Amino acid sequence: MARPRFLSRFLAHPAERPALDWQGSTYTFGELRALGEGAAGWLAGRGVKAGDRVGIQLENGIELVAAHLGCMALGAVRVPLNAHYRALELAPIIEDATPALVITATPEHFSVVRCEPAVGSEPAAGSWDGGELTALLFTSGTTGRPKGAPQTWQMWESNLDALQQRWALSSDDVLWLTLPLFHTHGLVLGLHGAWLRGARVLLSPRFDPVEPPDNATHFYGVPTYYRRWLPLMQAHPEWFTHFRLMVSGSDGLGAELSDAVFEATGQRILERYGMTETVMICSNPFDGERRAGTVGTPLRDTEVRIVEGEVQVRGPGVFAGYWPRPEPGAFTDDGFFRTGDAGALDEAGSLMIVGRKKDLVIVGGVNVSPAEVEAVLGRAPGVAEIGCCGLPDSDLNEIVVAAVVPDGTVELIALRRNLEAAAAALSGLKRPRRYAFVSALPRNALGKLQRGRLPKEVSFDA
Repeated sequence: MARPRFLSRFLAHPAERPALDWQGSTYTFGELRALGEGAAGWLAGRGVKAGDRVGIQLENGIELVAAHLGCMALGAVRVPLNAHYRALELAPIIEDATPALVITATPEHFSVVRCEPAVGSEPAAGSWDGGELTALLFTSGTTGRPKGAPQTWQMWESNLDALQQRWALSSDDVLWLTLPLFHTHGLVLGLHGAWLRGARVLLSPRFDPVEPPDNATHFYGVPTYYRRWLPLMQAHPEWFTHFRLMVSGSDGLGAELSDAVFEATGQRILERYGMTETVMICSNPFDGERRAGTVGTPLRDTEVRIVEGEVQVRGPGVFAGYWPRPEPGAFTDDGFFRTGDAGALDEAGSLMIVGRKKDLVIVGGVNVSPAEVEAVLGRAPGVAEIGCCGLPDSDLNEIVVAAVVPDGTVELIALRRNLEAAAAALSGLKRPRRYAFVSALPRNALGKLQRGRLPKEVSFDA
């Protein structure tokens, strides 16, 4: 079985080069290779073979890294699982993935599959010559049953090489990685992106808004991270001067937050756009204008078009189809993947994401983007966070409603007036007809707002 080129490049890095820091210990590339081969021997001793699927449900840490490296060395297919999922959420994924083994700290959440708490080390095994399929990632299931998206080494390599041109990541760089490694953002862009380049990773259990490591040159996050970090940035801008690049994705950053971070630190956060099914699609550049509110232009060899308001994409980073049940209509007749995201291209060819196409609220026959309404009302004094969605209406078919997290600076009566004043900037059908004041908005593990849960979990006033 031929060795994937990605793995050949990973194995070619000098053995003595620092590759990973975890809780005070530094691992070189040579030590990571040995860790992977020992873990592969342990997996093989438990009957796992090349091509078998292995579930990995662990928090960030060296145990999780060892599990991934063991699968890579053996040629097993990794199935990253959200470390916070419980039995009900895991059941459909396990049913579809049929893993030979699951590495998990919570075996009580699995009833039909063999579990182990962590990988061990046995006499080295594995030739790093596995097949082209390297992982089976499942979508978040925001709109229903999670769907498996097979990932190949070629998808990752072509995409990460294109990103390297945009982000200027080199073997001299140091990535502070706080994202969960069960998601594309942390696992592929973060961990494997650094491994492909020979860069060093400072792995943390999670993101906390604290002083960053002073040797970090790169940081990848989500808007929630930057929002929580902003007060510290404003108080100690000197703590952020060593970063060469700070990236945001998985949700829209918003011009207001982008500008606030820039004013505090001089760092213009780079926004990009991708999906589990496509890895990265577009990105703003390392050199050149980073346009707040846009996710940049398509990566090398990637085609993007807008058809009836929907973003469609074709290129080497796009998966071949859902597994184990292909979804009719996921691709167009000419091979473009239908993302389900609503977007537009500006005059410079940069993509703007205005929401999920399925998120659109149809008010009296007019399409309303909840993201647009959120951007306007989010500026009202007293608003910490806001999420909008549609509710059925006997007259207009749907109306816009808003769930608001107050920041505590004004009374609720005054906040309601502030929201209505801000909404006056919108045309009538876009203005929320009802409000709810809540302590938190429903979000997934990466902080992305889940608008589909709002009507089920929030009681809006009449």
